Amino acid sequence: MGHTVRMPSVAALMIAPVKALAGVRRHAVVLERGGVAEDRRLLLLGPDASVVTQRRHPSLTAVVPDLDLAQRSLRVTFPDGTVACSELRPTGEPLHATLFGKARSGRLVAAAVSEALSEYVGEPVRLVLADTVGVGWDEGPVSLVSTSSIMAVGAPHGEARSAADRFRMLVEVGDVLAYEEDSWVGRELRLGAATVRISHRLGRCVVIDHSPVTGSKDWQGVRTIARTRGPESVTLGVIAEVVRPGTVRVGDCLEPL
Repeated sequence: MGHTVRMPSVAALMIAPVKALAGVRRHAVVLERGGVAEDRRLLLLGPDASVVTQRRHPSLTAVVPDLDLAQRSLRVTFPDGTVACSELRPTGEPLHATLFGKARSGRLVAAAVSEALSEYVGEPVRLVLADTVGVGWDEGPVSLVSTSSIMAVGAPHGEARSAADRFRMLVEVGDVLAYEEDSWVGRELRLGAATVRISHRLGRCVVIDHSPVTGSKDWQGVRTIARTRGPESVTLGVIAEVVRPGTVRVGDCLEPL
């Protein structure tokens, strides 16, 4: 009796509409050349004009954004259930900042959301809407990690979200071996209706040490990966560029070409 061969598939999709805030699950996303239009489309600038990250304010991961680009609106929900809403009507001259060697730019959204976030983190922050897709991501437009790799490093599960949310990856891949995605570097993959090219493995930072639910430090993630994979390979997941735009849905097949 023959064995059924299972193709790698999309197990989950997650975007982060506002950089540093919570990730949000999606059933489908549209991959453009620069990535997903809603992914990291907004960012926060601190009082020193630098980009705010979870390293600076881990508690921001508990704030859940709801971005509607068609309606030009942003709604955020705080851990206590408080909600703030803003129209995305950017004003003023373009603002510029640099993070991880990459230029970030956009225009100020003067609104209730930035005021509420400022009160939440205890310092003034400004909400900035990027003019184009791709401003907010750090390493590349598409990030992928396999469920098996996440299990292999023993990431703890959150209270309300899966362990995968801790790594803030766009695509979670099922039905592959642990670390199999590393072997795709340099290759093209058919991902739903899109085609991507894997460029490099993704190095991890201390942000993964913090709970994706509360922001509190609850795991020695970087040390665990170093111990599991070796100190010269503190990586988990891979980064890709978009070769052919298209829609990707949960359940779609992923096929190395």
